[in-house]
Order: sequence, then structure tokens, then C-alpha cells
Amino acid sequence: MVSIMNKLPILSEERFEKDFPDIHQQVCNELGMGYVPAIFRCIAIINPELALSSWKMVRSTLCSGSLPRITKELVFSYIAHKKSCEYCKIAHHALAIHHGFTEESIKTVFNNVEQIKNPALRLVIMFADSSVDNDFSLVPTLDEKLNDLGFSRDEITELICMISCALYMVNLASSLGIDVDQQFTNIIKHAS
Repeated sequence: MVSIMNKLPILSEERFEKDFPDIHQQVCNELGMGYVPAIFRCIAIINPELALSSWKMVRSTLCSGSLPRITKELVFSYIAHKKSCEYCKIAHHALAIHHGFTEESIKTVFNNVEQIKNPALRLVIMFADSSVDNDFSLVPTLDEKLNDLGFSRDEITELICMISCALYMVNLASSLGIDVDQQFTNIIKHAS
């Protein structure tokens, strides 16, 4: 029923589905992986309300909105990479691959933002980078450049919300120290 990873209990997939059937279905369908990642199943044991509110935030920022899902997955993975959160880095790296990004392109995003060929994606990652580094002096310039590329005020606000969500989840995952789901690791292995 409950397994122990890094000494924290993780609710089994079956138990999570029984205790939270609506959330289980939402996570499986909207993340697109067909299962509930360990982070939500761990938090569900520790604090069910925190698990639900964390999912609601992920759902409203990552799984909906007008920005492409692939862009949001890359932002999330990039932030996790910068913040050294192995759980979120691998999870969202796998989700980016699952949603169509290539392994080679992800490595470019991680290693050299200036080498990103898509100008909109490059600016989005630069925006995330400045937020992670708490260097908000670049935000007005990046905001203007995104606007010049056709990003609406709502899309830029959505990007800010996505960055905030990623920072929150990275801090949560890092603090819990949960092992990475094998399903995520397998996706990356098969892409390599």
C-alpha cells in the first residue's frame, strides 16, 4: 500500500486513486502520463490539502492556458536544472520529451541559452533564468521583447505564473527529497 522512498511514505497509485478518484483522473489525463507522480502521492499522506492545492496550481499553470505545453515543460525543467532539483529536472525533462521535444534540444536549453534557435523560446528561458537568479533588472527588457514577438500581456503573465509554480514545486520536491519516478527515467533512457 505505502512504500518508503528516502524515509518518506508514498501512497500507492491504487490507494491514491481510491482516496482521490477525481484528482487521480485529472493528474493521469492532464499530465498525460497515465499515472500520478510520487510527489503528489507523498504530499497526499503528509498533508492532503497541500497535495490538492499543489495539484490545482500545477493544473492551472502547466496543464492549461494559451502558452504551449512544451514551452512550459521546458521552463519547468530548466528551472529545476538551475535549482539542482533532480526530481523536477528529470520529471519535466521526461514530460518535455513526451510532449515532443528532442533530447538534443533539451541539452541546448540546459547548457547554452544563447544557442536556442527559436527567439521566443530563448526569451522565455532568459525570463525564467532572471527569475531563478533573482535578477529582475532584465524583466522590463525581456517583457518588451516578448511583446515585440507577439506575446500578449496575458501570455506574459501566464509565463510569470508558470515560473512561480516551477519555483514552488522545485522547493517542495527538493525539501521532501523524493526519489524520481522510474517512469520518468525510462522515458529519458528511451529518448537517448
